[in-house]
Amino acid sequence: MADFHKVNILGVEIHKVVKKDVLSTVEKWINSKAGPRMICTPNADHIIKALRDKEFLQIINQADLSMPDGMAVVYASRILRQPLSETVTGRLLPYDLCRMAADRGWSVFFLGGNPGAAEAAANRLQLAHPKLRVAGCFCPRFGFVFEDEEDRKAVQRVREAKPDILFVGFGGPKQEKWIKAHLDEINVPVSIGIGYAFDVLGGLVKAPPQWATRVGLEWLIRLIREPRRLWRRYLIDGSLFIILVLRSKFMGKK
Repeated sequence: MADFHKVNILGVEIHKVVKKDVLSTVEKWINSKAGPRMICTPNADHIIKALRDKEFLQIINQADLSMPDGMAVVYASRILRQPLSETVTGRLLPYDLCRMAADRGWSVFFLGGNPGAAEAAANRLQLAHPKLRVAGCFCPRFGFVFEDEEDRKAVQRVREAKPDILFVGFGGPKQEKWIKAHLDEINVPVSIGIGYAFDVLGGLVKAPPQWATRVGLEWLIRLIREPRRLWRRYLIDGSLFIILVLRSKFMGKK
């Protein structure tokens, strides 16, 4: 587990890290061959889901590295007087990790996403970094469950490819549960869940503007673009997150 101070937000433990800490930690893990490691990227939505799902909560809290994904989490930490330094998003981190992989000869694997998204992401990243070694791409059938044929196929593909970094895009908490369940079996030095990032990395979905990410309004851009799919996450659960953070601050409720 990474040797960084942890901040507790509504029971979810998040490491106080900046991007350079994450990158140097990944490099150390890969070079040391110390065994499979897992990175979680909890955002406000993940925190609310973790409050309802004890297994998910435990996975995040036991992860080797848990990054603050989104300004909502950073703002919440400041309100609770446990300030995180900056957001390190699962959507943006693959750009830096793939750049490092190309420079250092590491291989990467893209698992999940919408049909064609993993391949599109791999192609665009290889165009940006011609030396990038893509060990493989695989998109399991939508709605697959653990231990069915599609799940075993995913495990086998990753095991045979032997990547240094595995990007998993099933969405939370499925991606985190999948990584945790198969961590020792796939034996990948670094595995990280990155949600919908394949669509953005592959150019299938337009990335939110940088200013929106910087000030914490990326959620609003996504809500405007996909209101039917995301309204509950951002309007209902997002409001609940704010209420619980304020209650924790003023009433001491965990």
